[in-house]
Amino acid sequence: MNIQLDKVFEESYVVKNENSAENMGSGDLAVLSTPSLVAFMENAAKNYLNKFLPEEMGSVGSNININHIAPTLIGNSITVRGKITEVIKEKIIKFSIEAYEKDKKIGDAEHTRVIINNTKFLEKLNN
Repeated sequence: MNIQLDKVFEESYVVKNENSAENMGSGDLAVLSTPSLVAFMENAAKNYLNKFLPEEMGSVGSNININHIAPTLIGNSITVRGKITEVIKEKIIKFSIEAYEKDKKIGDAEHTRVIINNTKFLEKLNN
C-alpha cells in the first residue's frame, strides 16, 4: 500500500436541511450541525483513503477530535481539506482535516481510521 503523507485532498458539500442542527437534534437552529460536519470530514477522509485500498478493503472511523468553530447556513457550500499525517503498522491512518465556507474556517479535526477487510469485518458481526 503506497499511501501518500501530507498530500492535501479536498471535497465539497452543500449543506442541506437534513444536515441542520435542528433536524439532527443536536441544536435548535437551521445551521450546519456538528454531527453533519463530522460526517462530511469522515466521508472526505474515507474517500481519499479508498484510493489506496484494494476493492475488498475499507476503513472505519475509530476516533475524531473536532472543533466546530463557526456556523454555516443551510444552502451554503463547505469545503473539507485534509491530509494523512501518520500511518501506523499500515492499518491505522491519522488525518488532519479542516473545513471552510469560502475563505472562513468553520472547523478542524484530528481523525483516525482503521483499515479493515470488509467481508471479514461483517462476518465477525454475524457470529
